[in-house]
Parts: sequence; C-alpha cells; structure tokens
Amino acid sequence: MVNGAAMGSTTRNLGEPGFPPSLVSIPSPPKVLYVEGRLPPPPRVAVVGSRDADRYGLEMARALGAGLSAAGVSVVSGGAGGVDTAALWGCLEGPGCPVAVLGTGVDIAYPVANRALFDRVAQSGALVSEYPPKTPGRPAHFPKRNRIVSGLSEGVVVVRAAKQSGSLITAREAVRQGRVLMAVPGPAGHSLSAGVHQLIRQGARLVESAADVLELLAIGDTRQPTLNLAFFEDLDSSEKTLLEALGGEPCDIDVLSTRTGFASSQVASLLLQMELKGLVTQRPGMRYCRARESTG
Repeated sequence: MVNGAAMGSTTRNLGEPGFPPSLVSIPSPPKVLYVEGRLPPPPRVAVVGSRDADRYGLEMARALGAGLSAAGVSVVSGGAGGVDTAALWGCLEGPGCPVAVLGTGVDIAYPVANRALFDRVAQSGALVSEYPPKTPGRPAHFPKRNRIVSGLSEGVVVVRAAKQSGSLITAREAVRQGRVLMAVPGPAGHSLSAGVHQLIRQGARLVESAADVLELLAIGDTRQPTLNLAFFEDLDSSEKTLLEALGGEPCDIDVLSTRTGFASSQVASLLLQMELKGLVTQRPGMRYCRARESTG
C-alpha cells in the first residue's frame, strides 16, 4: 500500500533475469527497477499528456485506457495528474494491467490525491521506479522517468500537450527509442492542442481511438498466416526464404536477418522488391509482415 503498509517491492537489476527486455537497449537504461505489484508482459502502450488537461483530454485519455485494456493491452503512464491519471483509471475498467512509472519511490504517492489510484495499480498491475523506496519527488526525477515510460511500451500516445509540455519529452524519447509515436488531435487554436499538433506535423501518427492505436501497432490479430504457394511462382529462392521467415506478427530487418542468415542490406533490398510486388506490408517502426494477398 502506498504511504501505508507496504505490499513489498521487488528489485530488478539490469543484466539479470526479470529485468524488462524492452529497457535493455534504450539509451541510458536504468540500472535497477523497483517494482510494486506485477509488471505485465507486452503488449504495452503508453498514454501521456498534460497535467492540466481539460474535459476533452480527460475523457479521451480514459477512453483510450479503457479501450486498450478491453483488448488486453497494458497501459503505461507517468502517474501524474490529468491525462496520466485518467488513462490509468481507464485501464482499470478492463482486464489490461496498468503500469505507473513514478518519479518517487514506489511507496510514496505523488501527487497525494493519487494514493487510492496507486494502490489499485499495485494490485492490478505495477508501480515502477528507478528510485529506492522512501525517495521523495525531485524536479529532475520526473523528466528522467519518461524514458522508462516509453521504453516499456510498443508505442506512445500523446493526449493534450502545450508547446512546453513535459509529455513532449516522452515523445522525443519514443522517437529516440524507435517506438511508434501517436498523437490525438484537439480543437484548433487551443493551447493544449499546440504540442500534439506540432507532433503530428513532425510525423506522429494521428489517432482518435483505441482501435486506431491497435491497428497501427498490429495488436489484436495474432493469427499466423499460411502461405499461398501460388504466389511463389515468380519468386527467386531468396525471396521465398524471406517470405517463409515472415509471419503474422510484424518484425524488423534485424530479426529477419537472423532468421534467414541474410545480411541486413540484402533483407532490406528484398523487402523493397517484395513490397512492390504486394507480398509484404510495412508496419510502423520499420517492421514488416506478409501481406494478406500472399496468404490463404
């Protein structure tokens, strides 16, 4: 229990079993994580935004959290007021497990108003921090924890953010880490729309619902396509090998290089050829899967 009888946090050290694999390769990974509760496995999606969100932002964040949770996706956020809080409460409405990444120790509720929320999160999902228990919130902690928010997630959705919003730090970390960056548009001319609209102009994917997020991240369709050999007639042996290595879940060039034994440059060239033939589909984050037309 936060600020009360502690449930007992566990420690995950970088390089040891149990440390989240998605955090290992990010720039400046945390050396240790303190976890209160159970850190859920992927898929995980971060929903972040303004602490001073308006009604539109709060309703959108809660709807996103609830929609992702209904699909079995865990929602990651920073545990701040506003959008973070709404997204976590939304996640608690469904079977998905919420994850709050804190800028304090996992035994401290900051803001204090979120004490009941953090207790619920610890019971259903996890409170996570790189700071040991009893560590109070300090100004430098909160921007720093944003790299963990994005690092734990396949994608980051920004809801309501002014031009100087701290959520834009999480957005930059998402891009730096190769995560899919998404943004929810807001009313034109509103100060809380300025940051998200700038992200969209810079290439963030526009989303308006949990369904949009699930589609972009190719979450929810886990069927393994079966190959239709009729499409193999005009393929050379290298293309056939690569097509066989591709599955229903999108994967990147490095994974395909490992599966096929081909150099990354050869895989990239083959993927381009096969995409032009309509056999391969590129997903966000430079990940690839078989096109439905090549399956049966």
